[in-house]
Amino acid sequence: MPSPSTMSPELKNKIVTKMFAEAEELGWVYLSSDQRSAIYGRWLDDPEVGGRLREFMGDARARVWIKESPMKEYARARYGVGGYAKYVANPLSGAEDLVKRALGPDWEVVPGKRGIKPLRVRVRRGEEERYFTWAPSEQLKHLVWAAIKAEVFGDATPWILCVVSSFEKPIPSDEQATNIKIAARCQLEIVHVDAL
Repeated sequence: MPSPSTMSPELKNKIVTKMFAEAEELGWVYLSSDQRSAIYGRWLDDPEVGGRLREFMGDARARVWIKESPMKEYARARYGVGGYAKYVANPLSGAEDLVKRALGPDWEVVPGKRGIKPLRVRVRRGEEERYFTWAPSEQLKHLVWAAIKAEVFGDATPWILCVVSSFEKPIPSDEQATNIKIAARCQLEIVHVDAL
């Protein structure tokens, strides 16, 4: 049986583009693990996804490939980050746009200063620089931890944590208030933004 590495770029493009389009329609970043697991199963049964992947690997490996390759990178790809960004037809919101909506037009992204785990960019307004990181509300703890850890290891650059909500899943005002209290307790700045 051929290996995944022998898959043509055209076939990979077709499979991943289809999965990303469906993930966007389904609001992937807001789905529970059980909901995501059901979709992995549906993709495996889809002749255009699982059917084609079976030419290169068995069902178990195909499921792992779907989960650990394209879908592990999906959240970053939506913001134009990483090797899978080219498969996103209409990025939800680029980091530059997100920064402008969260912080205002005076802030800009510093070119070439992107990071992952969590997604972040370096931003500046004049001489002032910050890390700007974003995620849905349920991942706020990862943003807080990354900011605290950076400071503990000697990076004094302040962080701005951006919690992104959606039309389908707005963040309730009491949850926003809690997020603000957590950030204040950790001496971090937080903003809430609706994704487009």
